[in-house]
Amino acid sequence: MILFKYTIRLLDPLFYSREGLGAAVTPRYIHATAVNHAVAYATGAGENQPYIMSEENGGRNVPRYKSSHIALDFYFTPARMKGNPRYMPEIVKGELDGFVCKGYPGAEVLRASQIFSLAPDTEFEGFGYCNDMSSVPEIIRLGSFRGKARLAIHSGRFLGKAENQIVDHPTDPLVTDTTRGTMVTMFPYPIIENPVCRTCCKIKLKGERFPFTIAVPVTFSFDETPIKGDTAVF
Repeated sequence: MILFKYTIRLLDPLFYSREGLGAAVTPRYIHATAVNHAVAYATGAGENQPYIMSEENGGRNVPRYKSSHIALDFYFTPARMKGNPRYMPEIVKGELDGFVCKGYPGAEVLRASQIFSLAPDTEFEGFGYCNDMSSVPEIIRLGSFRGKARLAIHSGRFLGKAENQIVDHPTDPLVTDTTRGTMVTMFPYPIIENPVCRTCCKIKLKGERFPFTIAVPVTFSFDETPIKGDTAVF
């Protein structure tokens, strides 16, 4: 299993929100469900919009999955924004978000709303694991309007196992054994910032002075024996 840090740079504006379109501001995080499904979809392994729509279990915005760990050969943690946000206000129609109302003849039927998208060149950072670096796509699509983003991978050197540590990324509490942290409310369920996790590992990135601590998903069976520096056995 190869350990890495990843960077997402927006090529198009990014919008997503759990409140619908009305006065909605895009959060400063990208949920692990969004990243992992975007990677799966870009490689042809994912279905269309599985974390946005559902017909099988009762309606809109009801996910079909149990957590953000949707594939056996890779996992991306939630991503945190680098720097301060730059928002782009836009006026949109709400016909795709259920804003259809009855009106008198000649009246405006579909309501317009203002949304605040994150501007292109905004960057996010997270960490992850994969079996094959060549299978990671360079371009993914994110958000309600499927904007393009560039995904860059920076592989790290595995240093060893750690326990009960503060990790250097937000976590999905349904995937990692998180004991403490600050809840960040967002769609489709909260993530944890500044988390303390029971099972972690240390990696060293080229050009970085200090190592990073990454949470290990509970579904991984951890063997701390390293293989040729930048990989570990899970």
